[in-house]
Order: sequence, then structure tokens, then C-alpha cells
Amino acid sequence: MRSLAIFAPFVFLGVLMPPCASHEIINDGNFVPVLQRKANEMKKLPWVSREEQNTVNEELSRVVMGADLTDMEVVRKLISEKDRLSAELEGKVFATCKDETLKVLDDLAKERDYAWQMRAAYGKREKFLNALYTWNTQLMGEYDICRTVQRDNFYAPIVPLYCTEHFYYATGTFSRGVCVPASCSNQDLFLVRNAILDILGIGQHVFTLYTCIREIPWTWDAIFVPCLLGFFSVIVLIGTFYDIAFRRRRLMTVNDKPTIDETPKENGIEKGKDNYGLELQEGSKNDDSSSITDESTGSQFNASSFMTSEEEDENEEENAKVVRSTRSLIPGCKGKISELLTSWSLVYNSNKILSSKQNSSSLSCLNGIRVLSMLWIIWGHSHQFILYYVTDNVRYMYEDVFYSYGYNLLLFATFSVDTFFVLSGVLVTYLTLKELKERNGKFGILNWFLYYFHRIWRLTPTYMIALGIWASLVIHMGYGPEKEEHALYDKSICTDYWWTNLIYINNLYPFPGTLGGCMGWSWYLANDMQFYVICPLFILLLFHRKTTKLGLGVVVATCVSSCIVTGALTAYYGLPVGKSDVYYNDRMKKFEEGTSADVVYGKPYCRIQSYMVGVFIGYFLYRHMHIKKMKIHWIVNIVGWIIGVSLMHSMVFSLHSTSSEHPLPQWFSAVWGGLSRTAFSIGVAWVIFACSTGNGGENLVLWKGPECQIVLTNFTSRLINSFLSWSFWTPMARLTFGAYLLHPVVITLFLQAKMVPFHWSDIEMTYFFLANSVMSYFAAFCLSLLVEGPTMGLEKVFLRRKK
Repeated sequence: MRSLAIFAPFVFLGVLMPPCASHEIINDGNFVPVLQRKANEMKKLPWVSREEQNTVNEELSRVVMGADLTDMEVVRKLISEKDRLSAELEGKVFATCKDETLKVLDDLAKERDYAWQMRAAYGKREKFLNALYTWNTQLMGEYDICRTVQRDNFYAPIVPLYCTEHFYYATGTFSRGVCVPASCSNQDLFLVRNAILDILGIGQHVFTLYTCIREIPWTWDAIFVPCLLGFFSVIVLIGTFYDIAFRRRRLMTVNDKPTIDETPKENGIEKGKDNYGLELQEGSKNDDSSSITDESTGSQFNASSFMTSEEEDENEEENAKVVRSTRSLIPGCKGKISELLTSWSLVYNSNKILSSKQNSSSLSCLNGIRVLSMLWIIWGHSHQFILYYVTDNVRYMYEDVFYSYGYNLLLFATFSVDTFFVLSGVLVTYLTLKELKERNGKFGILNWFLYYFHRIWRLTPTYMIALGIWASLVIHMGYGPEKEEHALYDKSICTDYWWTNLIYINNLYPFPGTLGGCMGWSWYLANDMQFYVICPLFILLLFHRKTTKLGLGVVVATCVSSCIVTGALTAYYGLPVGKSDVYYNDRMKKFEEGTSADVVYGKPYCRIQSYMVGVFIGYFLYRHMHIKKMKIHWIVNIVGWIIGVSLMHSMVFSLHSTSSEHPLPQWFSAVWGGLSRTAFSIGVAWVIFACSTGNGGENLVLWKGPECQIVLTNFTSRLINSFLSWSFWTPMARLTFGAYLLHPVVITLFLQAKMVPFHWSDIEMTYFFLANSVMSYFAAFCLSLLVEGPTMGLEKVFLRRKK
């Protein structure tokens, strides 16, 4: 009967695993152990023999068949022990809670509707038998049934409250949804349940814990963030009203003047007209050149490598001329005010964001890489976040999905972040070297100030607004069984350490801590900002001819050093790789659960290797485009494509056969941990270089006819480059930064309000991913119009340099 005692709680209470999000911040580095742990809840009974397991199954089947009768028997037993239960609770729990608990039990015996409606909201015990086959130990209950008790029974004397009853037992953790009197605190519910367990004779075997969906008070920060959003909304409305009611009407009046000569067209835009077809005034001639004019703050200052590209910066300058075209009509200070108000306009900023126009720059392939990488991140997080919520087919996830070949695209979606590091290194290096060349290497203090100021000003306001939404508003948005107290995160992290996000050190302090701090995914922004700060040290060495070789050596040495440090830390802490969650030593035990990803995964000295690969390629792109074109033999091109694609494919799929039962040797895990990200980044760097340079060099003619020929060398790169440079990606590339900030918010809002368990299937996950992608980019579009447009307009008006 020892084994049968394991399942005694199933019969009387029902059980479920507490939401992992209550204890762990969602991040990229710990979802494999989470899945393993959830699966093991139904697997870790090694001392139970097959015969004992069969006996347990038979007993469970017999009990579950009579579940309703068992419920009534439990109620009658508790009613018969009502005086004992009252004595047990006297002086321990709130008096109202005690009285209402006994009232519900009494009304259950009398079969009153409201009491049975509360009981109907419980997670159904008969489904625990399914747990033996689905490994789902989470019974959500019926949130809506509990919430509508008083609406359906106007005479109901009890205000109901939906809670999750977590049930800890020697062999596992289970829980279920329950509907209890709202007058009971979590501690009261704990004491009431213990008293009931004692009466039922199983109290010595179990431990309970409750998380309830209560009204969360609006703190000052939760009030401040909507007020701030309201302030930005007023600004945007004022700018939009001015743009539509005054500026455009004034320009349309100017357009009504008769013209004599037909206006020639250049590059698809009429000469003398702006991007909206409005005529430019004298002195504001449209310049569709591919370089940035001195009126901007400089191309490298306008390039937020995560959000934008060189293409956006050049188009942004052209769009700015739409605003400056009014300065001849409104001179002086009023002209600047007009320009500022127009830059706040929804119409102006919407046209700027949604424009798919591209210039002649050869770096347009970065748009496609940027968007596809962002979609890969959303794909990975869409799957990963499901592990922190109720899923009704855990066994299918673990045995079929987890070990399928395609699951590697999810498991190793973290490489998408390395792609962004490469893109950032390429853009910062290429654009800054280009700017240095145009200025003959003369870069004054003001230029370097703008180099850093623009980066901070462009990212920080939008970043802080997203942080405020996550930390203060999300917990107040939506209702559902997963919206439990502190279910999203430990808010003290946001309260105590929000300032680390503001100064971009949340990947370093506190240590060891939770990856990314308050916003688990914001560790990337801290790393990228830190790399941006130190990048000029490498760029200046690369720019000057006498120190170019030294600069290349320093870049390579930094990359190699990062690989060595990462491998050494992986070996020291015994970190697993691939699909294994078995640590090679116990050094991680001194850290709290959920902090393992913070030891290596989010640290700048472990992630700078990918950034250095980008710096390296950015330098050679600069040399190819502005110093001397590089001729590459067709054999080198073919070998480059084979190596590049093979590296990316190998890093994603080569650990497919790994598992916790058959872990890799520790030395291999250390080598993999140290080199895998550099190897993947090299593959991405080759794609960027090949597409941006047209694959260069000689062509291999496979076949030549009288009027045409098939050329192998340029065909592959041109086909891929055409896809990556597709104008469809351009608007989405401008919204990537906002999509990165807000996509976890979108996913969380959906899941915390989900009323039924999530069923993992290919078609459902595909729809889930597509919905998350669309809503994330829509949210990013709104955030860009509301915050980024006004803040960037302020900078352009007051910090633009004179010619």
C-alpha cells in the first residue's frame, strides 16, 4: 500500500505543478530544464515496481469511476466533523473565512446551487488518471464558472475567489484550480486545507500552497506609466492636427501654382518633389543620393543596428526634407516649431515607417536577415512561454516534439540573437568607417558625443516605456486562471533593479541574478550597448592604414579570448549542451534556481565573439565598397557558400541525438559552448558579405547558348540577395526594435487570460506563432508612432548640424 499512498491526494484534492513563471523569469537559457522537469513529474517513481504500478492504476480506475460519490462522501465526512473543523480553525484563521468555509460545506450537503457551482469550478479529479498517460499534472478548473457564481445566484452569501491549489508530495508536485471564499487569505486557505487533510487522515503526506487571482492595487508606477503614455498621445494628436490642418494645406496651396516645364523623374521620384508628391521650395532641393548629408547627425549616429539599417537612415533624411520644405514658408524659430510638430504627426511617421522604398545601397539584404531573425525569436519564445503555462499533453511534447528533428529550430533559436550581434557589428563598423573616410579621419569631440548620445536617445525612451508597460501594467491587464499573484515575475526585481536597465548593466548586476533582470529578454540590449560603447577602439585601429593589421589582430584576439572564456566557464560550472539537462558537477547548486543562464549566456565577455565577427566583416565590406573591390575566384565563392551554410546547419541540428540519458563528454560540451556561437556567426557573416558584394570575382559558366548563359557563381547570391532585399522586409525592419521589446508582452497577455489548457500541436503552434508575430509588429508600430517618432523628432530639430 506504500505505492498506493502516493496517489491518495489525487482522490481527495487533485493536484498540479505550480506555474514556473511564479519562481523563474522567462529567458532563453532555461526552458530545456523546465520541460524536462515537467515531464519528470510523472516519471520519477523509480522505486515503484511494475506490479505495484499496475495495482495503483487499478485502484485509481476504481476510485475515479465513483468520483461523484467520493465527493459526497468527503463532504459528508467533513460535515460530520464540523465541530472538530471549527475548533481546529478557531483563532487561527480570519473569523469570516472560517464561517464562510463552514457555510459552503453545509450548503454543499444541502445541495444549494451556488455551493455546487463553486464546486463545479474545481479542477476535475477524474482527469488525474489521464496524467498517467499525458503527464499533465495541471488541472486548471473553470475560472468563468467561479467568477459568475454571484451573477447566476443573486442570493449567494459567499463572494467567490478563483485560486490554484498547489499540492506538494514526496514524489512530485501537483495542483488544481479551486473556488473558495474571497474572505480567506492565502495563509487562511493553507490552514483550512491542513485542517481538512488532518480530518481525512492524509495530512502527514502532503503540503499545500495557494496562489489566488485577487485585485492588485494600483501603485504609483502603474499610474505613472499610463499618464506618460497619455502625455505622448496628446503630443502626437497635436502634431497630427497641425500636419493635416495647417502644413499640408499650405503646401497644397503652393502646389496649385501653374508650372511650365514637365518635371523629369529620377529613381522613381519626381525631381523637385518630396516623397508625398508635394513640391519642394527653392533651397530645399531633393537629393536622392546614397550618402548621408551633413544635415543629419551622421549615418552612424542614425543607425540603431537592431532596429534600422543604412537604408532607413537614407530614406529618413529624405523624409525629413518633407518637413524642412516648409521652412521657407515659416522662417526662423517658427520654422523649427513647424518642423518639430510635423515630426510628431501620425500621418508623417506612418508614411515613413510603412514606406517600402529602397535606395541603391548594397546593404539592403540586412533588412531580410533582420526580420527573419526577429521572426525566429518570436517563434522560439512562442513555444518556450508555453512551458510556463498549463499544457494538457506534456508527454507528447517530451516524447514526440522534443526529440523531433524540427524541434532543433526551437531549441537553438538562441542563435538568432547572435545574428543580431553580427548585424550590429557590421553596421556600426561599416558606417563609422565610411563616415571617417568622408571626414578624412577628423572626428571631433562633438562628433563622438553625438555618436553616443544618439544611440542612447534613440533606444532609451522607447525601452523605458516598454519596461514600464511590462513591470507595471501587464499585471493589471486581462483576466484568466493564469493571472495569479506574482505569476509573471517577482516584482521586487523591477522595483529594486530597474535602474540597471536604464544604464544598460542589467546583464552584469546583480550577479548571480535572473537573466536580464526585470525584463528577462532585455539582456541583449545591455550587451549590444556595451559593445557599441567600446567598438570605436577597434574601428579607429582598423581605419588608420598603419594600424589596420593591429586592429584586425585585436578583433580576432578578442573573439578567440571570448571563445576560451566561454568554454572555460562552461566546463567549470559543468553546464550541459544540446537536449541534455544533466550538469557535470554541482557548482551551480550554490546559485538559486533560474540563475544558471545568467552565469554564461547573458554575459558580454561570452557574447562579444559574435559581435567581433560582425566587426571583421564590416571592415572588409568597407574596403570592398570604398577602398578597393575584392575579386574572389569562383571556387572560393562556392566553398564559402558550402562552409557558411554548413556551419549554420550544423550548429542548429548536429546535437539532435543528444539526451539526458546519453550526455556528451564534458570536454565536448566545453568546446561546443566556446565555439558554437562563433561558428554560426561566421556562417551569417558570409551570407552578408556574399549578398552585399554580389559574390564578387569570376563567374563559372555552366552553359552558354546563342543568346543566354547560365552562371553559377552569381546565381546563388543574387537569388538569396533578391529575397533578403525584398522591399516587403523594409517596413518590418524599421519595427524590429519595438517588436523585440513587446513580443513577450503580447504572448504573456494571451496566455495569462487563457481559460483552457494549451494543446501542443503543429497547426495550433503555427497559428499561435503567426498571431504573436502580427500582434507584436502591430504593437511595435503603435509604440513607434507614440514614443519613438516624437523623441527622434525632438533630436533632429535641435541637434542637427549645420552645413
